[in-house]
Amino acid sequence: MNAPVRTSGGAAAAEAGVFRAGGGTGPERAGAWWRKHGLWVVAGAALAAVTVAGLLAASLGGRSTQPLSITNPAPDGAQAAASVLRGQGVTVTATDSLESTLKALSANGTGATTVLVYDPMSLLQPGQAARLAGSAQKSGAALVALAPGPLAVQKLSPEISAAGTAPAAAAGSPVAAGCSNPDAVAAGALDVRGVDGIGAAGNPSPLLYRGAVTCFAPAGGTAGFMAADSSGGVTVVGTPAVVSNERLASQGNAALAFRLLGSRPHLLWYTASLKDVPAASHPPTLAELTPRWIFPASAWLLLVAVIGMLWRGRRHGPLVAEPLPVVVKASETVAGRARMYQDAHAQDTAAAALQRATLTRLAQRLRLGSNADPSAVVEAAAAHTGRPEQQLEALLLTDIPFNDKQLLTMAAQLTALEEEVAPR
Repeated sequence: MNAPVRTSGGAAAAEAGVFRAGGGTGPERAGAWWRKHGLWVVAGAALAAVTVAGLLAASLGGRSTQPLSITNPAPDGAQAAASVLRGQGVTVTATDSLESTLKALSANGTGATTVLVYDPMSLLQPGQAARLAGSAQKSGAALVALAPGPLAVQKLSPEISAAGTAPAAAAGSPVAAGCSNPDAVAAGALDVRGVDGIGAAGNPSPLLYRGAVTCFAPAGGTAGFMAADSSGGVTVVGTPAVVSNERLASQGNAALAFRLLGSRPHLLWYTASLKDVPAASHPPTLAELTPRWIFPASAWLLLVAVIGMLWRGRRHGPLVAEPLPVVVKASETVAGRARMYQDAHAQDTAAAALQRATLTRLAQRLRLGSNADPSAVVEAAAAHTGRPEQQLEALLLTDIPFNDKQLLTMAAQLTALEEEVAPR
């Protein structure tokens, strides 16, 4: 005979498949939850770690996302051109305001600096462009402007003028130098295709210019994608993408960019920003914000309105009574007026109307005339009917009903009085 085997309560319950309401101990519940959701937790944590690492790497590396930035490795950046120039011994410094550019230009000495100007949002005012050109000329610096606006280019050099946007057909194929400028001749041909996000006000279409020396002109045109003044100190390039990472290695773009930007030991890569927008000395008033034509136009409209009111508001003559377009029966008028009195609970007004009408008819029947005094009518009616004069005076002159029942009683009494006075 086999002896019974003793087991612990928990083990016995587990072997018997007994359900416990608590779902097990805390560690058991945590293990079950981890087996169910652990994969998603690990995947989410890994994704967050990769994202944070990417952001930190981008920030620690000093990379930028601005177009034609010397720290932007994207297709619309200019990190490649800056890196090559640094490798050739050129000190490349990025500036984002006119003041910092002028300060660095003065610190570099005479004839040692090339200033690249790129104003994609057209923030520079003509006076600021003239100030930059004057400082560059004074310090003997070379000035290279990428797609400047019409007003700015006139201030950079009076010998250069804007000639509009190049046609799409001309911007789609390489353009030969077609001039005697040594930098353009060394480049040979230029790839003037745009890059998204690069250009004047974000427009990738290249611009055309005319100058003392005009290069890279489309077939049959007198304006080109590059223009320079007679001294060669100011050069304008209508396609900013020539120095971008995407277009730098295409055609002769690299040769032109490195010859224009690497001829001096220092290069100031100046990109205009909101720092160049002058701050107002005081907030503009309402009068300053209002257009000048508002006040004379408002005065004129007010004068016209007054004249219109005087014209349309004058009287055209005395009022003339006109007959109604329809004839209303007397019974309908009486019934309508009675309903109005009833709705307004005007028993006193209705009683006064009945009394006046009864007095008028009694005066006619007693041959007193329609203009007879009410007291005379009361006296004649009392003599004719034999009723007390005080009773008739109260009925015809002084009684005032306070409800519909009293009004109906008065109407019946007035009707009976008229029947008594009626001639037999």
